[in-house]
Amino acid sequence: MRHETLSGILGEAVRKNHVPGAQLALYHHGELQRLSVGVERTGTGRAVTDHSRFPLGSVSKVITAALVMQLMEDGDIDLDAPVSHHLGAGTASPGHPLADVTTRQLLSHTAGLVSDRPLDAPTHSLRRYVGSLTGDDRVNAPCTAFSYSNTGYAVAGHLVENVTGQDWWETVESHLCDPTGLDLAFVTDPRPHAAGPGLVDGHAVTPDGTAHPVDFHIENALAPAGGVAASATALVDFARAFLEPEDSGLDGDIAAPAVLHEMGRPVPAADPFGLADGWGAGWSLHLAGDRLWYGHDGTLDGATCHLRVDPQGGSALAFTTNGTTGIQAWEDLLVGLRNAGLDVGHYRQTHEAGSRGNPTERAEIAGSYSNGGLMVVVSPSGEAYRFVVENGFEGILSTGPGSTFTVTADRYGGASFGGRFLTDPTSPTHATALQYNGRTLRRSAQPVQPNA
Repeated sequence: MRHETLSGILGEAVRKNHVPGAQLALYHHGELQRLSVGVERTGTGRAVTDHSRFPLGSVSKVITAALVMQLMEDGDIDLDAPVSHHLGAGTASPGHPLADVTTRQLLSHTAGLVSDRPLDAPTHSLRRYVGSLTGDDRVNAPCTAFSYSNTGYAVAGHLVENVTGQDWWETVESHLCDPTGLDLAFVTDPRPHAAGPGLVDGHAVTPDGTAHPVDFHIENALAPAGGVAASATALVDFARAFLEPEDSGLDGDIAAPAVLHEMGRPVPAADPFGLADGWGAGWSLHLAGDRLWYGHDGTLDGATCHLRVDPQGGSALAFTTNGTTGIQAWEDLLVGLRNAGLDVGHYRQTHEAGSRGNPTERAEIAGSYSNGGLMVVVSPSGEAYRFVVENGFEGILSTGPGSTFTVTADRYGGASFGGRFLTDPTSPTHATALQYNGRTLRRSAQPVQPNA
């Protein structure tokens, strides 16, 4: 693809969505192209460069997964053995949320753990965070359903610490950065005398296109799930390790190709409805025609990140932004690339044919649904329903074929997402749970009042 074409696609996506600054790195047909636009912080004139570091949000999870693959290659971890082998006998006790959980389940979000824990959970260290897990932190039995879990990656990070004898931050540096030259930074680093990360600023972009700077924040205990920062170029360097050896962009190997591809091998219990076409031990899986791309997406406090790898076709793509509207810019970028001849793997929700029933009656879907610290209320609102997340995200919910639904949030530029209600087989019109954004939330007994 010509540089001018790629630059035009990026520029249009950024301008249309009022993104303050962005990077795009594309490795395709053996050629690496790097583009940077905009500013690191509005009002400063400080231009984004190819070396500017953006928070990766949940794309950080593939970094933690790669560490685990290295330990597996060295024979220190068995992906399908209980994590209690490394975390202590107490975690194998009946009723403990980590009992019978394997490392592969942690990495594929099939361990049955909550997405995020309540605000009073200890987050200063991974040790304290994992040590305080209780039975309330389990959503379902291991390997019975997919439920996206930051908590699971906190456990994976602590697993890395116990096996290596180093904290997670040191292991990222000593096992990934130092041997390969990979340029990574941390949003938060609790180590004494740690250097500042030197990141771009995040921005909340209002409907009229005004961008307001916001600070980045992530708890120490969730750093393995969302605390890494890097440039789009560094991300593509990492992603090229999953291509053929001649495509490598690093100074050394992360792990043997067969080991790394365990991250992309589909896990049968991982049905990430509303999020991806499948999931492996680290990578989300996205179809483009008959080709399967590895990937991951992330957001953090006014920044977005998207990463895709085509192992079969030899391509890798990373897109970073410092604005909340980077998500919409990503969608426009994909359209532009597709029109230019590059079809990038990206999940597009399909409606199921009603195998779980059709809970269209208001009384059957209205209610409170929870997953750890995540709470959603579905309530009657006139002739429709209102979908309200405890963090302030809300919108109108419309039911669709089968048990699917769509939520449109006007406050977020009309952005919409899909989900589905899960029903009891003995009562197919009664919703017992819902799934959205990859999370499974169980229905609670809390009564719900209609919205005015």
